[in-house]
Amino acid sequence: MTAVFVVSLAGYVLSDAVLQQNTLQQAKPNRDGEYGQLVNWLPKSAKLAIEYRAKYLFLQNRMNRARKMDQKVDAIFTFADYIKAKDPVGSDTMLISVVTDPQYNGSRRAYKSFARLLLSKTSKRPVTMEEYHKHIAGLRWEEDIFDAWVAGQTQLNALRVPDPVYLKFFAPLLEHPKPYTNYDRFYNDVERRAKKIGENAIAAKAAQIKAANRAGRRSLSQNLLRAPLEYRERYSEAQEGLAAAKTPEEKVSWLTSLATMTRDKDDAESNRLFDQLLDTPELKNAKNAYMPLSRLLLYNRSKRKISIPQYHAVLEKIQDPMQLYMAWEAGMQQLMSLKAKPKTMLEYLSPLLDREIKYQDYAGLFREIVKNAEALKDTATAAKANAFLTKVQETFMPSLMMGDEALGNE
Repeated sequence: MTAVFVVSLAGYVLSDAVLQQNTLQQAKPNRDGEYGQLVNWLPKSAKLAIEYRAKYLFLQNRMNRARKMDQKVDAIFTFADYIKAKDPVGSDTMLISVVTDPQYNGSRRAYKSFARLLLSKTSKRPVTMEEYHKHIAGLRWEEDIFDAWVAGQTQLNALRVPDPVYLKFFAPLLEHPKPYTNYDRFYNDVERRAKKIGENAIAAKAAQIKAANRAGRRSLSQNLLRAPLEYRERYSEAQEGLAAAKTPEEKVSWLTSLATMTRDKDDAESNRLFDQLLDTPELKNAKNAYMPLSRLLLYNRSKRKISIPQYHAVLEKIQDPMQLYMAWEAGMQQLMSLKAKPKTMLEYLSPLLDREIKYQDYAGLFREIVKNAEALKDTATAAKANAFLTKVQETFMPSLMMGDEALGNE
C-alpha cells in the first residue's frame, strides 16, 4: 500500500501540466531545485519514469508546435527515436509517416527517418536501398547529402549486413564520385570490404577516388555540417533577392550578404563571390561598393584582405554623406565582429576626430572612440570624442538616417 501511495502521490504532484511547464530542462533536472525536492525521496524506478514522462512531453510538445517543415520532420524523428524502446510500434508509425507523406519526405531532414527504416527487419514498411538512393539523389544541399550517407552507413552498421550489401549501398559514390575529403570514410570502407571479398576492381576504384579527393584538398567544413536549418532558408532568400535585383547597388547588397553568409561554411563559394564583387566593373562602381570591402577589413582568412589604411582610402573617395556614414559604420561593425583590440579600433576611428562632423548619426562611432580610448587610458582622445557627443546633445544636428530637411542646408 505504501508503494502505491508513493507512486500515486508522485503522479498527482508531478502532473502532466507541471511537467509540460517545467520540462525538467529537457530531462536533465537540477537536483537542488524544486524538481529535486519533489522527487529525491522517490524510488529510483519512479524517478526514472517521471523523467521519461517529462522528456516525452517536452519532445511531443516541440513536435506539435513546430511550424516549418524541416523543423517538424526533425522533431518527429527525435520523438520517434526517443520512444522506440517503450513504444516501438508508435515509433515505427511516426517514421513511416515521414517516408510516405509527400509533404514530409521532401524535407531536408527526412533522410533520418528513411535511414532508420533502411532494410529494417522490424518495421511494417522498410525502405529499400533503391528508395534510399532515390531520396539522396533528391537532396539539394551538399551537407544534407553527406549526412544522409552517414545515416545510411550507421544503419547498415547497426544491422551488421554482409560486405556485398555495403558495396551495393555505396555503388552510387563510385559511379558519381564526390570531390570532398569528408567522403574518405566511405571510400575507405568500400576499399576494405571489396578487398576482403576479392572485388579488387572496386577496391582500386575507391582508392583512386580517395587519392583524387586528397589531391584536390576540398572538404565540407564542420561549420557547414553543423549549420542550423535556418541557414539554408536565409541562403535561399538571399539567392532569390539576388535574382530579383535590378540595380548594381541591389546586386552588391545581396552578393555581399551571400559572400559573408557562406564564409567559414563554404569558403570556396565565399571567395568566388568576393572576387565577383571586387572584379566586376559594374559592381566596383556602385554607390555601396564599400560593402564587400568592409567585410574584408582585417579578415585574415581571405586573400582579398583589406588593411585599415586601404579602407580609409576607400572612405576618402565617397562623396554621398549617407553612404559615407554607412561605410564608417560597416567598418566598425566588421572590427567588432572580429573582436578587435582597443588600439585597432582607435586606429580605425580616430580620423573622425579631425573632421567636421555635422550629423548626430555618428554619435555611436564617437562613443566607441571614448570606450576604447578610456581602455587605453588615452584621456586626450576620449576628451575630443566626448566634445562631439556634448555638441550632439546641446546643438541641433541633422540626421542622415531620418532624412532631416536641415541636411541640405549644411
